[in-house]
Amino acid sequence: MLERIAESLFWIGRYTERAENHARLLDVYYHLREESDASGDTVWKRIAEAIGDTALYEERHEAYRERDVIHFLTLDTAQGNSLLCCVSHARDNLKKIREQLPAELWNLMNGFYLWLKSVKLDEVLQDSPHGFFQKVKEGLAAFQGTAVSIVVRDESWHLMEIGRYLERSENIVRLLQSVRRTLPDSKESSYGYTMALLKSVGGAEAFRRLGLVEMSLEEVCRFLVLQETFPRSVQFAIASFENRLKSLRGQADKSGSELERVIRLAGKTRSELGWLERHDLTLDNLDSVLQQLLSSNRQLGDAMDKYFFSPGREVTA
Repeated sequence: MLERIAESLFWIGRYTERAENHARLLDVYYHLREESDASGDTVWKRIAEAIGDTALYEERHEAYRERDVIHFLTLDTAQGNSLLCCVSHARDNLKKIREQLPAELWNLMNGFYLWLKSVKLDEVLQDSPHGFFQKVKEGLAAFQGTAVSIVVRDESWHLMEIGRYLERSENIVRLLQSVRRTLPDSKESSYGYTMALLKSVGGAEAFRRLGLVEMSLEEVCRFLVLQETFPRSVQFAIASFENRLKSLRGQADKSGSELERVIRLAGKTRSELGWLERHDLTLDNLDSVLQQLLSSNRQLGDAMDKYFFSPGREVTA
């Protein structure tokens, strides 16, 4: 497979997952602002820091106001990491390789992009941004659900999934880091914060079903980092990333390949997570654990770039 095709597939997975995570993060933060004792400017600055480039924001705005921050992070085409830009990047990559995937996926992505592009900020703020973010999540879920239903499980599918799960792992880590910064330095956190955090990843019911009743930040972090059976945990995402890489082995070089190096790196990250016990993850060491996970995710992303996307050569898978 040509590296440009592999790269587009990988980034379709990353950008669609990133857009969904942006919607989830903004939705939870919009509600968490009511729980915070901080001033309005401080809360909206924290929201901007979670996703956007605050230096760019401050060049264009004098203060962190709700209207300006929501626009900057959702519909601003000049902010490369806005929700609209993420969807646009996914669409552009899909357009380049339309022949690799079912036409139905292009129709869904193109229609979703055109809808999002037509949305006005006043429409988002009219009642509550929650409804807007819900529509975004539903549109991206329709794309992913259709892909699960109709895409052949070949290297194209695995590369999209590799991108999606790597992005998911990184975004969960960033979400936990971001929420951690909003809380006081104590082991007691409000029910509102922790419930909103769980709801942002669709994990509230799963948390209860697994018999986890202590609604503390510490317990929720353990769930989102270590729970092997929850699809939006870091552990699940890294394991899925590794498994999708292994699925590419059939068309790769048998020995000494760079693909094997990436698989080993993913296995190392998963193994280190597996050795973590619940009591190893406390509020006292949470920051260092999350920073190490973020570093591991970056290493995996760099390894993917080196193996799959080096200019001027083809991927062997």
